[in-house]
Amino acid sequence: MREFEPTEMPEETHATETDSGQPGRPRWVRVLRRIGIGIGTAVVLVGVLGVLVYNFGGMSGSAIPGISGQYAELVASGQAQPMRKRFVIPIPGCTCHSTDPVSTAQHSVRHMNECVKCHNTNPPHLEPGLL
Repeated sequence: MREFEPTEMPEETHATETDSGQPGRPRWVRVLRRIGIGIGTAVVLVGVLGVLVYNFGGMSGSAIPGISGQYAELVASGQAQPMRKRFVIPIPGCTCHSTDPVSTAQHSVRHMNECVKCHNTNPPHLEPGLL
């Protein structure tokens, strides 16, 4: 026995047998299994986030500054109906380019799964007042 050799092997390196006497898995199989579990978990989480954004994601704002103030004035004067508030997760870059304050207010409470009905056509659906 040499001076620098360990006298006992750590438990993790004993992959030849388990307590039940059955042959154990090699280390590389355990490592690949852990990597697979990690990748699988990441894929499931990304899928869940995608479903949440598709069902609850919506417009993050308007490309026209001050259009929400114009809509508030129209509601206050009785020229437009107030929009019912809904839970919407704002998606960066998802904006309404309409110059109509009422159309912009309607788009602000829509979810992405409702937007696809009009904006996923070929050619894209153009709404009145669109720039």
